Amino acid sequence: MGSKALYTRVAVLEQISYREWTESLGSDREWLIQRVQAELYLALQDIATRHGAFSMPARYDYMLILSSNVGYEELAEILDVAKSHSKVGVRMASSCDLNPLGAEAKAFKLLSKTEVGGLTYTSCPGEEVTAIAHLDLNNITEATAYEGVARSYHRVLSLIGRLAMVADSGGGITQYLGGDNILVILPPLNYISLTERLVVEDDLKAGIGVSRTAREALRLAAKALHDLRVARDRKIIAYSNI
Repeated sequence: MGSKALYTRVAVLEQISYREWTESLGSDREWLIQRVQAELYLALQDIATRHGAFSMPARYDYMLILSSNVGYEELAEILDVAKSHSKVGVRMASSCDLNPLGAEAKAFKLLSKTEVGGLTYTSCPGEEVTAIAHLDLNNITEATAYEGVARSYHRVLSLIGRLAMVADSGGGITQYLGGDNILVILPPLNYISLTERLVVEDDLKAGIGVSRTAREALRLAAKALHDLRVARDRKIIAYSNI
């Protein structure tokens, strides 16, 4: 990819006064909150991936959308879907930076200047790409067989915390996908060096995908992870179509 500046775009979706809505439901509410969150996430993932983006639930009151090369009109469609499924007002801001964490921080700052139902979109000074590491914890199936579901899950949660700290220090964003699968959104220009720091945190392997859209980057990362399971002597494989 040379030394040219490569940027990652991240959109932040906010559900405004979400806590107040949850507290208005009374005490017998958690089942309903979880159902509403799941329905919103499903709807957002459906529309986001149609446009080559990828939705990450984060805290649910704030959701992140990896959206390199997704324009204003497409993000407005995603926002419209959020409006139709959210129980409260929503707004969205989108920005880009040399690393994903920086892009998220810029977008989050823009939210305070965005009206309810609105979308703030800043242009990018360079080429937009997404770099993603799909991390997999080796031998988790065997560990679950003797540790049980709860303890193996606790082990994964502990690992996610450590990975998040490493990713944060390098400008990356961590997202748990369930099972033993973890995503780290990487800075496009030093994705190998950051991934090398991540995989030493445990018995990990990482498939990396780099592409102009998040959905394609995820496809490449999944392919790399599959090939790693065949090539057992390696811990990292990276595929890029940039």
